[in-house]
Amino acid sequence: MKVLLAGTGSIGRRHAANLRELMPACELVVLRADGRSGDLALQPAAAVVTSWPEALATQPEALIIATPSALHAELLLQGLHAALPMYAEKPVVTTAADLQAVVTAAAHHGGSAPVQVGCNLRFLPSLQRLRQLLQAGAIGRVVRASFEAGQWLPDWRPQQNHRLSYSADPARGGGVVLDLVHEIDAALWLLGDLTPVAAQTAVVPALQIASEAVATALLRSATGALVQIGLDYVARRPVRRYQLIGEEGTLCWDLPRRELRLETPQRSELVDCGEGGFDVAQTYRTAMAEFVAAVQGGAPTSQPLEQGLRTADLALRLKELACPNP
Repeated sequence: MKVLLAGTGSIGRRHAANLRELMPACELVVLRADGRSGDLALQPAAAVVTSWPEALATQPEALIIATPSALHAELLLQGLHAALPMYAEKPVVTTAADLQAVVTAAAHHGGSAPVQVGCNLRFLPSLQRLRQLLQAGAIGRVVRASFEAGQWLPDWRPQQNHRLSYSADPARGGGVVLDLVHEIDAALWLLGDLTPVAAQTAVVPALQIASEAVATALLRSATGALVQIGLDYVARRPVRRYQLIGEEGTLCWDLPRRELRLETPQRSELVDCGEGGFDVAQTYRTAMAEFVAAVQGGAPTSQPLEQGLRTADLALRLKELACPNP
């Protein structure tokens, strides 16, 4: 299979490695405007093209979108027009205009090829177990939930000056609301449709970046649960913790602690999530395996484009609520 890869940062290289692990004979073509190939760290060496027409001329069978966030929409539009199967990193779009353009293009050209959105945490066995418990009524009707994530931005990519990263630049899709969209996606995945109630964001001068480094949002689910989402680039020890409080119990998932706990009036217990229950690295391989199977078999993925657009739409509505137009 010949795959076109757009984006050769850490996530692009991870996808390339996983793809070649799954399909050693896979042929990679890298789309890179500057034409450089010496620093791609892709072995065996990949062919490099510098434009979309040149990329299409190689007749790729699939497209992986792993560019900085603000560039996702243009590639999605091109991929939809070309009816290419796509693995699209999150967030799939970063502006309301791009959202509308992709929605329109998907209505006209979508459906002919599978799309996998890169919200890989959905493949984490411990989160899947949490979702199963929720759906089985283990804690009854959820009345309140919180989704928290944070990490000191300079620690994310130690080899790079964080002030120069796309995370630091709102024009490139930076800022915690879009950068940490996993939590918004998880809230939708676990609780269904959510209506924004309030949101606030703030910059943090200590980081010396223009994008928002802290965000807090309040939402309401269709069943009336109040949902809080808290995101930051500041926590000096990584935080990723979800808590769901129901009428009959509480579920608490904590990734750094590698724990899923169920508490009821009768007991407090750690839920067995199996071997690899908290192995985030494996989720990338699982997601890529699902995508490859979809490309080869023509089946839909578990995270189609419409779900990625739904998550991005909610993130953009929260950003607008936090910073309303004058």
